[in-house]
Amino acid sequence: MEVWMKKMTALLSLAAMALSAVSYAGETSTIEQAASDVQATLQQAQKDASAEKAAFQAASVTGMWVETDCKKFVFDENSPAVSRPQDFRSETWLEECDNIPLPNPPGGGICIPRRRLLRADIRTVQVQVQGRSAPGPKEVFEVCLWGASLSLKVKQSPNKYSVAEKNEPVFNSTLVLTKK
Repeated sequence: MEVWMKKMTALLSLAAMALSAVSYAGETSTIEQAASDVQATLQQAQKDASAEKAAFQAASVTGMWVETDCKKFVFDENSPAVSRPQDFRSETWLEECDNIPLPNPPGGGICIPRRRLLRADIRTVQVQVQGRSAPGPKEVFEVCLWGASLSLKVKQSPNKYSVAEKNEPVFNSTLVLTKK
């Protein structure tokens, strides 16, 4: 496509120079000849551009993956019931294959992998343990952001909890744990 654009730019520049030179000379038959030459050259450039487009294949998607961001929230015996907020970032990546055609064998080619960031999810999260009083047992929770999904696993606790997500303007999310 870039070659075609360069050809078109050069062609239009030549056409403009030819027309201005002909206008200066005042010859109408030369203007018609110049216009005919420009038209023929434009038609050839269009044919060249069509051939160039056919030579390149569209990139194909070969893979997609999501990077997970996990952090631990530790509540010691004297910790408050609400943790400090922590920032999470999960990125979704796309891998595409740029197909470069090769003459031998016909229809053959090589794939040049190219990765690009498709999406980044950023959240600020805090954990709130309802009914927690000091002194309390040590409890450890792991929170993960996978794409736009937030999850919590209990790593260490004598209690069983149900989890609810509360969206807030200051902290994007508060995970509220309630004893079962």
